[in-house]
Amino acid sequence: MQLDRSILEDAVHNSIWTEEDEEGFLFFRRFTPSQMEVYSDDVIFCLMSRCSTGVYLLFQTTGNKISLVCKKTSVLEILPTVLKELGISRLLDMGKELKDNIQQYGKGRIHIEDSFDVFIDDVKVAEPKPKSGKIRISFRNPKHKPVTVKICFPIFAEIGIKEIRCNGQTKAINSGKEKMYCFGDSITQGFVAGSPSCSYAARLADALNLDALNQGVGSYYFMDESLVGLETLPKPKLITVAYGTNDWTTMPDIETIRLNIRQYFNKLNKLFPDTPILVITPIWRGDMDVLQPSGSLEDVIKVIEEETSVYENITIIDGFDISSHNIEDYADGFLHPNKGGFGIMAEGIVKEIEAKGINLSI
Repeated sequence: MQLDRSILEDAVHNSIWTEEDEEGFLFFRRFTPSQMEVYSDDVIFCLMSRCSTGVYLLFQTTGNKISLVCKKTSVLEILPTVLKELGISRLLDMGKELKDNIQQYGKGRIHIEDSFDVFIDDVKVAEPKPKSGKIRISFRNPKHKPVTVKICFPIFAEIGIKEIRCNGQTKAINSGKEKMYCFGDSITQGFVAGSPSCSYAARLADALNLDALNQGVGSYYFMDESLVGLETLPKPKLITVAYGTNDWTTMPDIETIRLNIRQYFNKLNKLFPDTPILVITPIWRGDMDVLQPSGSLEDVIKVIEEETSVYENITIIDGFDISSHNIEDYADGFLHPNKGGFGIMAEGIVKEIEAKGINLSI
C-alpha cells in the first residue's frame, strides 16, 4: 500500500507546514515561512533551519516491510553558496578554530553520526542512514497484526519524502499529545546526539508525554526576529529556551547581549503570556574560564537571570547543574553533549521541573 499525501500529512508530527519541490518531494518544515526567511540571510543558519530534527511520522500498518523514497540535501550541493558567502579563507579559519578548541579543551576528536530512528510499538528496530534514493526497513510481524510505526527524521539532514510503501493496510495515527516548543542553538537541535530520539529535547518530550517542536538552530543566539510568524501557532503546554553560549562567543559586548535578551523575552512573553517557560542557562563547556569580549560565561548567565526575573511564567534551569562536567559525555570533549551527555541533561531538567513544582497539568 502506498501512503498518499493526505495520509503522510496526517501522520507527520512536529512540523508546521509542508513544502513540495518540483520533483514532488515533500519537506516537513519545523519553522514558519517567515522564520525561514530570517534564517536565509546567513548560509549556516539557513542550512540548519532546513534540517528535519524533531519531525516524525506515526502510522499503523499490518505489514512488516516499509520502503521510503527520500531526497537528502548534501552539504556538497550548498558548498558553492558557502564558499561564495564566507570565502575559502574564512572556512579554513573556522575549521582551524574548531580543531584548536577540540584539541585544547577536549580530546582532539569529534564523532558525528546521523540516522532515522524506526520504532515498532515503541521498540527501536532500525537506524537507517539518511540518503537520497530508496530506504528499506524490515521488521518481525509474522501474523501481520496492526503495529504502530514511528519514524523519527535525522538531526542534520534536510529530508524530502516522495513515496512511502508498506506491504499491509496502513493508516495515519495522531499522537494525541499536547505540544512543547524548544528554542535554542545546536545543543537544542541535537547536534551529535547520535540518533534523533537521543537529543535532550526528544528525551524531555518523552518524559513529559508531549510532542516537541524543535526550533533549535546550530550557532544561533538570542534574537527576537527569530520568533516571527509564531503568532499563527497554537498555544503550547510548555516552552524551553536555551541560548547564551553562542551569544558569549560572538557578541561584541555584554550590553548588546542584554539588549538582545530583553527584546527576545519581551516578544516571547507577548506571544505566549500564560505558558510556562523554562529558560535553560548555558551548560558546562571546557573553555568556560576563557574571557571573551563580552566578559565571562557567568556574566552572560547573570544577565539572562536578571532579564527573565520580571516574568512570572519563567523558571530558570541552571545549565551547569543539569549538565555533565565530564569530557567523556561530550562528543567533542568540551562543548556538544553526546548520547550519554544528552541523557544526563534530560534527566536533570525533569528533576528540576519536579523539584520546582512546575505544573504542566493546567
